[in-house]
Amino acid sequence: MNNLKLLLLASCIWLTPLYLHSKPIPEQLLDMPIPLMSGKNTVLSEFKENKPVYLKFWATWCQPCMKEMPHFQHVQEQYGKDIEVIGINLGMNDDREAVNRVIAKFGLTMPMSIDKSGDLAQAFRMIDTPYHLVFDRNMNLVHRGHEASESLDNKLSLLAQSKTVDFVDREVLSETEANIKIDTSDGKLHALFFTATWCDWYLQDTRPEVSKNCINAQKAMNTLALEYPTISWHGIISRLWTADKDLSEYQKKYLIKHPIEIDKSNQLFHQFGVTTLPTLILIKNGKVQEEIKDFSKLEKVKDALKR
Repeated sequence: MNNLKLLLLASCIWLTPLYLHSKPIPEQLLDMPIPLMSGKNTVLSEFKENKPVYLKFWATWCQPCMKEMPHFQHVQEQYGKDIEVIGINLGMNDDREAVNRVIAKFGLTMPMSIDKSGDLAQAFRMIDTPYHLVFDRNMNLVHRGHEASESLDNKLSLLAQSKTVDFVDREVLSETEANIKIDTSDGKLHALFFTATWCDWYLQDTRPEVSKNCINAQKAMNTLALEYPTISWHGIISRLWTADKDLSEYQKKYLIKHPIEIDKSNQLFHQFGVTTLPTLILIKNGKVQEEIKDFSKLEKVKDALKR
């Protein structure tokens, strides 16, 4: 009897930390709509206490994402009955047609979403692609990473067998970076130029027209910032795959003189719904005056600045 008591006590001690550290993700994430390409919406709370969920953020122009697509489909085929697998396209320089081509190429059969608003990427703190998030059936975060790794596979296998997987601190989904503060209600014309340090070279093969537009746009900003000094110029760099050293190299590469910084919290990209690189947004007294996405002709951009 004493041995049984000791065994039960040991079991309680072993299980208690796991129970105490169980912190399902916040309600706002559980109930955030995930719009599917099928026309339906789903939410994570729909699967709570029912089945685990695997979310994967990706882009059609993301080379590692494309390399992982066979693995993604394999997960769906192997675990689709036991784990809800959902693909989420970033919606950045992507559209339904491009996504459908990837679906057809790899024979993808899991539900798919296009994050046109950027709400999902912002809410789940998507910083790089591919981006893997896995939640157990109680909606505890159990995996966060950027590779189709052995660790990911092991966790999916355990979850499919209804086995316990160690939790990841849900605070990793909380934004810790400060927002860029720009007062656009000061009566001045503000020019917010949204781009990325990699869109000129990384997209050269997969999106050559975008690559060329990014190059033209940055050169145009350099010229216009000098030509129109009364305009308040702000270079806003995407945080995707970008560190401070990348920004420094980008500034040297294009000899940039106007203010420029990384949108580390992604707040401005999300606030202005920027889904196309590059984009120039003109704002005065807090109101958007114009959005420019084509930089092939500098004179047209100048005309917008004069209006």
